[in-house]
Amino acid sequence: MLERTTAQGAALAEELRNVVLEAEKLILAIGEDRKEALAELRERLNLAVTEAKRRLAEFEEQARELSGNAGAALDDFVRENPWMAVGIGAALGLILGSWIVSGRNSGSAD
Repeated sequence: MLERTTAQGAALAEELRNVVLEAEKLILAIGEDRKEALAELRERLNLAVTEAKRRLAEFEEQARELSGNAGAALDDFVRENPWMAVGIGAALGLILGSWIVSGRNSGSAD
């Protein structure tokens, strides 16, 4: 699923690059003030924006699903293994605490 999300993120980035490119072309066309070129670019920009919005909505939905699934899996793990979860939390607390203390001690050694 992560590979699919990464691929979709790349596709979304490409769509946004296309929107920016079309917007730059529209700005140039406005400067030239040719009505037919301006109308064509406006239509292309509108299509690019619509497609980018659609892909962004899909990407956001999949990100919500992924985070919801991860949260549910963590919740299930904690409910099934409460003491292991407490142990993991305590171990992480000890590691983080010792790391912070060692950082303070190494910085104050004169």
